[in-house]
Amino acid sequence: MTAPFVSGLAGSIQGLLDLKHAIGLPYDTSERHLRGFDTMCARHHPGQSTLTAEMGKEWVVARPGEHVNSQVRRVTPIRQLAKHMIGLGVDAYVIPAGIPGKQVRYRPHTFSPAQLRAIFDAADQVRPSPSGGRRHLIIPVIFRMLYCLGLRPGEAIRLHCNDVDLGHGAIHIRESKGHKDRTVFMSPDLHDYCRAYDAAIRAHHPERVAFFPNRSGSCYSPSTLSIWFGELLAAAGSAVSARLGAAPRPYDLRHAHVIETINRWARAGQDPLEQLAYLSLQLGHTSPEHTWYYFHLAADFHPDLRRLANTGIESDLAEASDVLG
Repeated sequence: MTAPFVSGLAGSIQGLLDLKHAIGLPYDTSERHLRGFDTMCARHHPGQSTLTAEMGKEWVVARPGEHVNSQVRRVTPIRQLAKHMIGLGVDAYVIPAGIPGKQVRYRPHTFSPAQLRAIFDAADQVRPSPSGGRRHLIIPVIFRMLYCLGLRPGEAIRLHCNDVDLGHGAIHIRESKGHKDRTVFMSPDLHDYCRAYDAAIRAHHPERVAFFPNRSGSCYSPSTLSIWFGELLAAAGSAVSARLGAAPRPYDLRHAHVIETINRWARAGQDPLEQLAYLSLQLGHTSPEHTWYYFHLAADFHPDLRRLANTGIESDLAEASDVLG
């Protein structure tokens, strides 16, 4: 059972969460930040039932090494909480728009085939954890799943055993971005890999809920996946992107999957635009327009796609939307 909030704002925070869940939003990351804010308020402002400027300004302060994008994600739900309270007639300080600043647009890292091979070879060399975790079984599979299926990292770590149909090679993605469910299908190789993994992990976690369980049988956190990926990059000796001074992220394996898919169609003489709507469905996008972004990335690697990436986007997307009905 989820622990209750403990500050003087507990009722307002719970009310905001109830509202978000009622309209179908998972709100998981925002809830985590709200719990952190609740803890800060209980510790530094005990009994205070009004969201004051002092509280808001204390929360906004950047943490050591914190990226501005992480800071924005941490501040946004507190701003929403204040607006929610005001809507109910409760006085609250709204953190002004523009604080802490604009998010930095991340330029995805594009892996060469040699880099991908080095990453997966490094994953296969991971040793068992001295603390008793089964990372040596999980890491080779979860990162292959991100690349082979184009999953979002959060979708992979939240998979439950009953989401993965090892009989038919299907994976059901629940409550993904945009509150949408979808089903994706594994290749025969990935299917065999997952069945071998399941047999191995079941010996250690026979009653697990999570498909990729931590020591308690529950799901890992997104930060753990990022730490693991950093370890693989270091072991593989993969180059770090210098364009924005940012290291590659697990999410970049999703980008790599989509770019390779588009390029494979182009190399086979297929028209990628004819496949756009179906690719959009596979990726869990709410609109084919969101998938169009990948054509601009893929154009850097396949000359024939440069024409597509620079043609009239409105008419091309309209035709793609017609395929969806």
